[in-house]
Amino acid sequence: MSTASEAIITAGRRLQILTALSLRPQFRADPRNLRQELEVTGYAMTLTKLAVECAFLADLGLVDAPAEGLIRLTDDGLSVVRGLVKLPGIGTPEPGAL
Repeated sequence: MSTASEAIITAGRRLQILTALSLRPQFRADPRNLRQELEVTGYAMTLTKLAVECAFLADLGLVDAPAEGLIRLTDDGLSVVRGLVKLPGIGTPEPGAL
């Protein structure tokens, strides 16, 4: 797989993490449940990979991802899901997606 293809898949995976959290009550999810949900949407990954992606998103202030406990979407993360903010390395939602 080319580097460009990997970058597109990674950006889509990160957007899907944010989107899945945006649909949860109080924008929170247990990592195991979130991983299962992402697998259903075509983004299968290990818990370790999910933790790495959430750490990336946390560095940008888009999620709160403690070492243990629930992952929580921040207001900035919700802005990305709604297409109000575009960031490198994170996909852009399709118009009308949410």
